[in-house]
Amino acid sequence: MKRGGSWPGSGAAAERPDPWQVAVKLLAMRALSTQELRQRLAGRGYPPGEISAVVARLTAARYLDDADYARAWAHARAHRRSLAPARLARELRARGVAESEISDALDEAYAGRSAREIAEAAATRKLKGLRGLATAVARRRLAAHLTRLGFAVEIVLALCRSHFPHGDEPNDPMTDNR
Repeated sequence: MKRGGSWPGSGAAAERPDPWQVAVKLLAMRALSTQELRQRLAGRGYPPGEISAVVARLTAARYLDDADYARAWAHARAHRRSLAPARLARELRARGVAESEISDALDEAYAGRSAREIAEAAATRKLKGLRGLATAVARRRLAAHLTRLGFAVEIVLALCRSHFPHGDEPNDPMTDNR
């Protein structure tokens, strides 16, 4: 199939492939949430009734399960990228996963680990790439990195202060110069 959605050599009267087959192929390429699958099928022009029937059939066959999807997504992102729980929750919400499933997935992914521990691991990895930079620059880049990962400001400031304790510069937001 060409990227534009039409089959090579097919006229306007040619039929689309069965939505079940399309959905199974999409799920074979990568795991999708129910909302993502609905959006992909709608984008290919399938009517809402057919999409709902396919989603119901896939759910009954256990090919489509938002709880499993959320657990796998959270585990992979939490351990490979050291993302904060808040950022993972935001990503799962954007993918249409229910709050209860998000909560369960985050509890499982972060079992026994605090946000501070995860942020410390991320900071340790980032600091290797910051060697040789001026202290203010390295501190700023570490803070930006941890913020992008979704950690709370309090954790970011505490880690920056612990890794760069000599912030005696005037107007430095990392110190308590008032």
